Amino acid sequence: MWELEDFTEIRRWYALHLLLCVTFFISGLIINAIQFLLYVTLRPFNKSLYCSINYYLMYSTMSQILFLAEWWSDTDLKVYASDESYKYKGKEHALLIMNHTYEVDWLMGWIVADRSQMLGSAKVFVKNMMRYVPTIGWSWRFSDIIFLKRNWQEDRTVMSSQVQEFFDYPYPVWMLLFAEGTRFTPAKHAASMEFARKKGLPELKRHLIPRTRGFIQCVQSLKGHFPVIYDVTVGFNTKDGEEPTLQNMLRGRKVKSEMYVRRLPLDEIPDDDEGAISYLHELYRSKDKLLDSYINTGSFTKENDLPEYPCQKMPRRWYSLLNVIGWAGFVLSQILRFYYNLLTSGSLISISLAVGIALIAYIGLYKMIGLTKIDKGSQYGSTDNDKKKD
Repeated sequence: MWELEDFTEIRRWYALHLLLCVTFFISGLIINAIQFLLYVTLRPFNKSLYCSINYYLMYSTMSQILFLAEWWSDTDLKVYASDESYKYKGKEHALLIMNHTYEVDWLMGWIVADRSQMLGSAKVFVKNMMRYVPTIGWSWRFSDIIFLKRNWQEDRTVMSSQVQEFFDYPYPVWMLLFAEGTRFTPAKHAASMEFARKKGLPELKRHLIPRTRGFIQCVQSLKGHFPVIYDVTVGFNTKDGEEPTLQNMLRGRKVKSEMYVRRLPLDEIPDDDEGAISYLHELYRSKDKLLDSYINTGSFTKENDLPEYPCQKMPRRWYSLLNVIGWAGFVLSQILRFYYNLLTSGSLISISLAVGIALIAYIGLYKMIGLTKIDKGSQYGSTDNDKKKD
């Protein structure tokens, strides 16, 4: 029986990378057009039906990126959670608090969301600039994603009002928050620990000091509607797998990840600001113990007293693969017909146009990866002004 490893060299072909990029872009624009039509014609009269349809439209877009991890690079993910927590997966509204240590930790969250049948209803906090990006940005714009301008006075109002859109959704919603506000780097960690020393906060070894404003506002808005927090700590096994980067995944290199999940009642968070701040800092101290133990020993709990959970079975689903095959077949057939007409026209301008389109698409592939790196590195959490309050 064939295995993905048998196609390692094929998965590194630039022509296939280009096809994936073009497929994602063209299918994304088609989905954007459908979303726009439904947004202006259906949503004003029947929000529930619009959300139900848009769930599958969002899934069709997001699962193409998911395909890159699960099927193209054969990324392996193990999830450790209690049996009690596992039985609630995909059945309740939840706020996810995740460490932002790696380039693709957010993508591991997408994998779990898909295996919990929640990918189409996964929500995030993103920088305002993303609303202008075709495909994924426009899809988010039609899906009640919360766009932040990094101006606290404006963002506070947006967060408070926008999360209320999720309360009457016809299905559960997961909201992902990176409370650190930016991706971990040695330089950012050094600056964050200097800030911790000035404020008398315990220093963290594997995380940045979390920013509290966005967390407090989010929790206050969600109480009474979202019952739980999923505290998610992600680690990567770079001894047996590749470095966790999008480029490695694009080149078909296998990434191995493990995830430790705790289900925490949201109503246990104190209502007052100081109590909520203390809760968040304590949460990150425990996350730091988990990640430090994993990096040192390969186990989240070997070097601490936190509970050891069983590895839960969450097999990959075929839908992302079938979705990409369907879109790639459609797009490739249209591209071949388009190029055939151009090349057989005999016009130098037409031939130059065909070559130019191919080059632009190829450059766009790597620009897209670069944009994702920048955006995912700073899109979650609150504003830089948090430092003034913490």
